[in-house]
Parts: sequence; C-alpha cells; structure tokens
Amino acid sequence: MRLLSCVLMLTVSGVTTAAWAQRGTAGAAGGAAGAVAKAGAFEITSATAGAEVFIDGERIGTIPLGAPLTTLIPGEHTIKVVKPGFAPYIDVFKIDRRKPTRLEVELVAVAGVLRVKANVEAARLYVDGKFVGEAPITTEVQVGARAVQLSKGGYKDFFQNVSAVAGQDVNLDITLEELPIGVNPYKPPPPPPPRWYEKWWVWTVGAVGVGVVVTAVVVPVYYATRDPLGDFCRNNACQGGVVGVTLMPPPK
Repeated sequence: MRLLSCVLMLTVSGVTTAAWAQRGTAGAAGGAAGAVAKAGAFEITSATAGAEVFIDGERIGTIPLGAPLTTLIPGEHTIKVVKPGFAPYIDVFKIDRRKPTRLEVELVAVAGVLRVKANVEAARLYVDGKFVGEAPITTEVQVGARAVQLSKGGYKDFFQNVSAVAGQDVNLDITLEELPIGVNPYKPPPPPPPRWYEKWWVWTVGAVGVGVVVTAVVVPVYYATRDPLGDFCRNNACQGGVVGVTLMPPPK
C-alpha cells in the first residue's frame, strides 16, 4: 500500500513539475512578445509631399514615409515637420504599446519659394535689392511681385520680375553672359602690337644697312689717301728716294 502511495505521489509531482515548466515557457514567450509590442507603431500622413520629418531631433525621412515606424519606445516624443514656403509644424505625441499611433499633419503655406541656379559659381542673388545669398540657392520670399537680380564680377547683371505665391516654387536657371574684353575689369585687353621701329627685324636690317654704308665710305677713303709710289719704295727698298725705271720698247 505504501509502495502504491509513493508511486502516485511521484507521478503527481512529475505532472505538476511539467505543468509549471510549460507555464514558465509560455510566460517567457509572452514577455518577449510584450517587449516587441512596447515599441508600438507610429504612422504620419500629410498632404504636403516632400516635407521633412524630424522626431526627437533626428531626421526620419520625407512625406510620404514608406512604412509606419516601429522603433519608437512607449512614451512621449517631439515631432517637427518642415518644408520651404510653409510654417513649421511642431508637436508632442505619445506612443501607446497597445495600439498604433496615427498623426495627420497639415502644413500652412506662408511664403513663396525661389530656387536659383546659375552657370557660374558664387553669383550673388538679390531680391528687391537685398542680398540673399549665392547661387545655387533655395530661399523663401514674400508673396507678391519680387525683383530678382543675379550678379557676378566680369559678367552682365541678370534682372527679372517674378510673382511669388505661398507654398509654390519659382525656379530660375540663369545663364550669365561674360563681359567683352576691354570692358571686363577682370580680363584686361592684351598689350598693343609693337610699332614698326620697335620690331626686332627693323633694327637688324638697319644695323646691316649701316655696316654696308660704313664699308662703302671707308674703303674708298682708305684707297684715296694711299701713296702708291711710297708703297712701292717701301716694298722695293728704294734708296735716296730715286727710283730706277727701265723703259721697255714696245713689242714688234
């Protein structure tokens, strides 16, 4: 009898231990599932495509986002949605681990957007006479008629009037024309060609001509001042200045 009782007790203890083990495993699985669920899910929608989304100061992407965010921990977070030409949207939202969080953002258009490109670097952009920055540039401008000027040293200034509409872009792709030589202070004209007397060959020819003239003058003078008889005496050792001349009869 005692043996049967022991067997029964061991059997019941084994069943109980197995049950508790199963419950522990299920509890661990439930805890893991709960950890995933704590991340929650966040979804944002807006009619303003291209707006940038920042959560807790970190850039998440642009609207529309590809999929809901599932990496945010439960609790409060700050969100900022911005786009040129629109007033920024700043708010605080809360992530609930038990259900997804959805937020719909509507941006309000408050200014026009001017986007300027140029064929030269560092061209200066002026709007209504005020310096805004250097191209390429994207800047907000007040709604209404605006005077646009693009300038760079050595190039002709560009002028154009535009009409700015809140929330809309005005795109300008500007080609500045370079000033011609002689007017462009950044490209001085080349030096003038040398005058005829400054050319090297003029002086070369002149020097040769002078040499020829000198030769033509000096040689005749030299021969004109010579004493042929004296030269003959010196060469033949004449004595006493007497020169013997032998007259030869003409040939028959």
